[in-house]
Amino acid sequence: MGGLSAMTSIRDQFLLLRLLLLFQLLLLDFVYLKSNIVGAAGLSSTTTLTVSSSSSSCIEGERQALLEFKAGLNDTTSGRLSSWIGGDCCRWRGVVCNNMTRHVIKLDLRNQPVYSELTSVDEYYDIDWEAAQKSSLGGKISPSLLKLKHLNYLDLSFNINFQETHIPKFLGSLHNLRYLNLSLSPFTGTIPLQLGNLSRLQYLHLGSSDGGDLTINNLQWLSGLSSSLRYLNMDYVRFTGKSSTGWIQAVTMLPSLSELHLSSCQLSNIPLSISSLHSYAANFTSLLVLELTLNNFSSSIIPPWISNITSLTVLDLSDTDIGGRIPKTLGNLCNLKRLDLSDCKINGGITEYVNSLSMCNSSSRLETLHLGYNYKVSGLIPSSIGNLSSLIELDLSATQLSGPIPTSIGNLSSLIELDLSATQLSGPIPATIRNLSSLRTLDLSNTQITGPIPMSIGGLSSLRTLHLSGTQITGPIPKSIGGLSSLRYLDLSYNQKLDATIPESIGELSELVVLMLTESSLKGVISEGHFKNVKSLKVLYIGSEVPNKPLVFKPSREWIPTFSLETIHMSDLQMGPNFPPWLATQKNLSGITLRNVGISDTIPDSVWNLCARQWIHTLDLSQNQIRGRVPNSLEFFSADTVDLSFNQINGSFPLWSNVSDLNLGTNLFTGQIPQNIGKVLGSGVYALDFSGNFLNGRIPSSICQLPRLTFLGLSNNSLGGELPNCWKDMNELAVLDLGNNNLSGKIPQSIGYLSSLRFLLLSSNNFRGKFPSSLQKCTSLLGLDLSRNGFTGNIPTWIGESLSALSIISLRFNFFTEEIPSQICNLSELHFLDLSHNNLSGLIPQCLGNLSYLESNEAYPTSGFYGEHMMVVTKGIELEYSSTLDLVNSIDLSYNHLWGKIPDGITRLVGLGTLNLSMNHLTGKIPEKIGDLRNLETLDLSTNQLSGEIPPTISSLTFLSHLNLSHNNLSGKIPLSNQIQTIIDADASSSIYSGNSGLCGLPLPNNCPGTNISPPAYDEAKVDGDHQNEEWMDMLCGWVKLNTDGCSLGNPGRAGARGILRDDRAVLISAFSVSLGIKTNYVAEFMALLHGLLRAKEMYVTRLWIECDSMSVVDLIRAGSIPWFVRQQWLGLQPYLLSIFWKISHCFHEANPVADFLAKSAVNSGVSIPWVSDFLASVWSFFSDDAF
Repeated sequence: MGGLSAMTSIRDQFLLLRLLLLFQLLLLDFVYLKSNIVGAAGLSSTTTLTVSSSSSSCIEGERQALLEFKAGLNDTTSGRLSSWIGGDCCRWRGVVCNNMTRHVIKLDLRNQPVYSELTSVDEYYDIDWEAAQKSSLGGKISPSLLKLKHLNYLDLSFNINFQETHIPKFLGSLHNLRYLNLSLSPFTGTIPLQLGNLSRLQYLHLGSSDGGDLTINNLQWLSGLSSSLRYLNMDYVRFTGKSSTGWIQAVTMLPSLSELHLSSCQLSNIPLSISSLHSYAANFTSLLVLELTLNNFSSSIIPPWISNITSLTVLDLSDTDIGGRIPKTLGNLCNLKRLDLSDCKINGGITEYVNSLSMCNSSSRLETLHLGYNYKVSGLIPSSIGNLSSLIELDLSATQLSGPIPTSIGNLSSLIELDLSATQLSGPIPATIRNLSSLRTLDLSNTQITGPIPMSIGGLSSLRTLHLSGTQITGPIPKSIGGLSSLRYLDLSYNQKLDATIPESIGELSELVVLMLTESSLKGVISEGHFKNVKSLKVLYIGSEVPNKPLVFKPSREWIPTFSLETIHMSDLQMGPNFPPWLATQKNLSGITLRNVGISDTIPDSVWNLCARQWIHTLDLSQNQIRGRVPNSLEFFSADTVDLSFNQINGSFPLWSNVSDLNLGTNLFTGQIPQNIGKVLGSGVYALDFSGNFLNGRIPSSICQLPRLTFLGLSNNSLGGELPNCWKDMNELAVLDLGNNNLSGKIPQSIGYLSSLRFLLLSSNNFRGKFPSSLQKCTSLLGLDLSRNGFTGNIPTWIGESLSALSIISLRFNFFTEEIPSQICNLSELHFLDLSHNNLSGLIPQCLGNLSYLESNEAYPTSGFYGEHMMVVTKGIELEYSSTLDLVNSIDLSYNHLWGKIPDGITRLVGLGTLNLSMNHLTGKIPEKIGDLRNLETLDLSTNQLSGEIPPTISSLTFLSHLNLSHNNLSGKIPLSNQIQTIIDADASSSIYSGNSGLCGLPLPNNCPGTNISPPAYDEAKVDGDHQNEEWMDMLCGWVKLNTDGCSLGNPGRAGARGILRDDRAVLISAFSVSLGIKTNYVAEFMALLHGLLRAKEMYVTRLWIECDSMSVVDLIRAGSIPWFVRQQWLGLQPYLLSIFWKISHCFHEANPVADFLAKSAVNSGVSIPWVSDFLASVWSFFSDDAF
């Protein structure tokens, strides 16, 4: 009996031990489910498993298995396995043993990601990949893990240094696994089917990151996990074959699934119904989280079955292209805490959905609502939005929502993030916003919000990010903004109606990291008081949109900031004339922009020392008056962009290494380009701009030793000689701009190797020979400018075949002959064609009306024309275009020997803005449908042999501002319209119709038969050079007349320039008198004109009539042929002349006595008199002879 009793006792103890073990396993399951399953669904859990220390060591066989596993790993940089020594493996880092059995049950070797805070705001983080690599395990995963028979938890995630290329198949033999996490590790290839053997698995995370290369083409293995799997994450795993469309069938075989994450899996189908798949499929009764973002669904509506998953707490369908309205039935999801439908194709309003949330018995539990970037969502924000009392995040950005922000928004007391940016919302910021005491992010940027920033905004003490850029808000900026004690990011940029000073209270924002105040109408003085307690500032952007720099940045010279900037960007304000001394105290700068801030100093050594010491992403000191020299040789530590353009820096060509983008254009650099430029600058440079200097000599062949160069700008210099034949290895060169130099010879054959060339700009040189045949290989070419050279021969037919991408062609002022090739009509993107001033003959190609780009009424950029300069004749004036040339639609075939009729098909080019066919031998009628060119601004058909009547449809050209039909054989009555009348009023002389003896009616003096209309007070004889004009013409209401004159005693000799401006009532407005030194009459006349234009610009004259007694000056201005000695000044005046109505005409010497008298007095006295209004009583007597 004693033995039996003892056996019974032993059996009871064994039973008790089994029960304890079972309880331990159940406890482990419970803890796992609560902490990993429920926690992963977005709920909180504080329960943890504590493994108490024990005097007994781990199982020896398992310890050896772990050591084998360690031996296969590389831990030299992380040291995370340094504790794997000694006999008790249960104490090793990442190893968990069962307290009772001492078996290893958990192996957690995940690499904890380190998040680096971005500069912008503290809510946004990014993984520090460099730190992750240092802490990551490497090597291979050893099969010795199979010896850990009791292992139920394995986490190897985020170890980005693993050398494994595929997920090991043997992991499918760890039959006790309940948790497997291999996410964010560098596995590639196909997910092994053996994972389907893990029948107890509850948690499976194989998610990769953007750019991962894991694939899956068969989902049948998931059926092996059907009884247990609760969490499945395969984000960024590429589903191929049937898996991309049949994924839903596999997923519905997992009845216990509570979380499903399939983001960016290249899924292509989401069915509208799943009721026929499995008995439990229609309900998904356990599903809490459904995340399918970043897939390629093309469903026209949100599938109705989703509204039946009432257990859902998270629904994320963002970036899936799902369309349709937000269904009212989504309001059935009363447990939903997060809804993300952003960046889809949702349309319609949001009112119905927001109102439907009231169908739940209790108040809505919704915490996150993201509907941003649905560009067709429209309507109002309903006031019922204020009923969503649990809302923490609300994102309605980049939609068409309009109307006011409802005052009920103030009811959302739990709101942390509110993003209404890039919408059509208008009206003031509601005062109730003061109630959002938890708000951290407020973004109302790029909206139509009006009115001042409310004073109450200062009460938002939790606010960290305030975006109010690009709105219609007005000043003042409230002083209460200094009360935002948590603010880290403040952006008030691009507010042109702000018209405010910056309050000194902004200096109380001690947590401020980023301050953006550029491109707004700011004024006043910024001093060190504005930064009194700002100690955390890293990024500072300040600038103004108001003319004449009313914003002044003027801290004391002794100021030493308490912050340490990383980026400073100041533009369009007054900071100079000296470089700010405090800038030298900023030792951590990587971005320096001081553009157009009035600095006329030399660049201090501290700037160059900084560049040599550390990485600089931007050094931009452009558009100042910086003088002196720069280091001739300098090795930058590393710089992305260095821009010192538009200054007065002199000296020889500097050689700076380790700079990627170098722009020293429009300065005073002289001398030759160094022969070793390619060797010194190195292979890292990709953009080099030295245009607008005084460089001479030849272009050295070593410039072709810059293989990464994409942009080379050497235009507007005095470079000469032939181009080097060295371009064969410049595979990345996209822009070659050598215009306006003295280059000569033929285009070298190696130019044809520039396979990436998009723009070739060689205008205003002395190149000769036939059209360069080597260009036939430059198939990427978008823009070609060979104007003002000496090219001869025909335009080749292959230009419309091999260069099919061409959108801009300028061949003006050459000697091309023969016909215009019809193949040019094949250029479907062509929108700018200038073949003027050549010797072309034959017919205008009939197919010209087939230029498909110009057939469209939509003006959209095609060529990406940026920064390169090209001369364009528009509205009768030659102007220089750069970035806006992409929007110029023009055909200019003037000054050739073309004959025949104007093709009727040309009227199909409804996108055309300029059509100039003047100075040819065209015959026939003006096309009847000329009025279809409704975007036409310039029409010049003058000096041809056109006949017949002017088509009445010409009156439909409502945008027309320049018209010239003179010197043809036109007849009949001139059609009139409001727009035509405006052109006539601006012309005043009726010269747009002159030389057509058969025309009649206004504005010409000859009446049409059967009419008796008095002619206008002015007539053609008053400005025509063939008639003598000894008195001034009557002025039109609102116009100002400028009379100029220049003279030289000796020609050349002492010269003077003077002029007067008078209004339409003959009242003197202003006058000037300038001594020019030794000049010719010709130069003096041009200088007088330029001085007069500058005065008119300063007086904001918008309707200007110029009269000059030099016929040569008038003819050259009209022809757009500006002499070299005034070209730069003339180009500088073009923005002004483009913005006003103006005309120029000739008057005879006898009709210009006042200006003539003033010019001669300047010569005789040698003294310049500034602008005055009542300056010389002695000239007043001339006004009786010089009357309007």
